[in-house]
Amino acid sequence: MRIFQKLINMIFIGALLIGINACTNSQDPNLLWLLSATQSNPSPPPAGEQPFSIVINDETAPVDFIFDTTKTVNVNVQVLSPESPISGSLVQIFNIDNTSQKSIFRAVTSENGEVKGSFTIDETTHKVLLKVQAFGQLYEAEIQIINAYSISRRITVVIKGNNVILPDTDGDGIIDRDDTYPNDPTRASTFRYPAEGYYTISFEDLYPNQGDADFNDYNIRAVFEEDWNAKGEVARVRANFTHVAKGAGYNHTLHLTIPQITASSYSLTRYGYDGSTIEYNSTGGNSAISSLEILPRSNTTILSSNTSKTSTTFKKGKSASLEVILQNAINRVTLGPAPYDTFIKVINTNQEIHFPKRYFDTNGKDRYLDSTGFPWALLVPGNFLWPYESTDIRKSYPSFKPWYESMGNTNHNWYFTPVSSEVFPASN
Repeated sequence: MRIFQKLINMIFIGALLIGINACTNSQDPNLLWLLSATQSNPSPPPAGEQPFSIVINDETAPVDFIFDTTKTVNVNVQVLSPESPISGSLVQIFNIDNTSQKSIFRAVTSENGEVKGSFTIDETTHKVLLKVQAFGQLYEAEIQIINAYSISRRITVVIKGNNVILPDTDGDGIIDRDDTYPNDPTRASTFRYPAEGYYTISFEDLYPNQGDADFNDYNIRAVFEEDWNAKGEVARVRANFTHVAKGAGYNHTLHLTIPQITASSYSLTRYGYDGSTIEYNSTGGNSAISSLEILPRSNTTILSSNTSKTSTTFKKGKSASLEVILQNAINRVTLGPAPYDTFIKVINTNQEIHFPKRYFDTNGKDRYLDSTGFPWALLVPGNFLWPYESTDIRKSYPSFKPWYESMGNTNHNWYFTPVSSEVFPASN
């Protein structure tokens, strides 16, 4: 059963999408089935004894390198019998590269037997585990994904098993045991980005001119959460932001746009240096989350630059939290991954600084990559120790240059090995 190790990315019965390139087609009659609990109200089991088959159309290819330290994997799993699609099958994916083996995807198949969505992982993640439950049986596949971006599989199978009805209080198709919100049919799961710790987001603020590449002009720590419904669609978004560095003379404001959504309501809370609430705003009615100001002027949200070699005591700045309830749940592929469109406005120059791959000029050129292909914004998982003021990141992190020169194919963990004398010793 471990036969699908060639890029076995999201299988069980269906198609799993994760990338682009090399196409292969094959059929294999060996599946691993183990007795397990089942979902409530799945489709009736198929009658008759027929063989199953797997059609594999895996694709892999280089993707545009934009200094990503995370990877988003599209998922399209279809569960079929020889006669018809199978609804109500629970599809889950776990990150098995960490000790906690956290769930990173969960949804039940629809009437057409499909689950569609995506999950986001660090580029250093090598393996995930796919589990699909149907008719009292469990299929498991360990998937190597370090170089995988897209996998497409369609599996037709005769399923044997007894239908065991387990409690599903809110009737959303995910039993109470597996439902994070067993009494709320609009939500079933919560996923955190990153799964542990936080992201450090660093901005250079001289746009459209090249900066000094110290990536400490305006830095925040950020955590994002998404509540999904049973279909794997995003129903709510939460985020927390903390200002942690200001190594620039310019002043800034922090903003967030969440594309493609309409909010039925949202709430924004701002906190002082001691964590106490200093401002709370709640808005009802249908509205877009567009250029929403998260933190005010940067000279009012932090007491120390946290970038100087002569003053190395780390002092966190002010923070803010946001919760957005979507008017209509949205597929995560359409929404896009966190940090969505997190950006700063530079008050002195009236310029905005965004991540790459979001805004393009009339010639199709990325507006937020400079002439050398360098970005003005960088996201790093965990406690990224940013360079001291006026210290080039390539000096602070010797593996950074080989990483981007390889287009992200080597040195995925470049941010694990700073030169300690060239980075600010920010603590957790």
